[in-house]
Amino acid sequence: MDTTSSALTRIFYLLAEHQDVQDKLRREIRQARLQKGDEGDFGYDDLEGLVYLDAVCRETLRLFVGRFILMCMTFLRCL
Repeated sequence: MDTTSSALTRIFYLLAEHQDVQDKLRREIRQARLQKGDEGDFGYDDLEGLVYLDAVCRETLRLFVGRFILMCMTFLRCL
């Protein structure tokens, strides 16, 4: 199971369900891109400064980590 794709799928699902969160995150990203200007793509340091993006990712992982662990334990028992 690819954990990165699973996490991203859950993040996108929750953003689709919560339009207000999606809008706030979009504003944060657009503001960061305006501040960066024409310097190119975001680097790690740029992404680290996106506080709301970090909060969205952490909350998604918090909500779904229990289900992921339960699925893994169930899978291992079936082996």
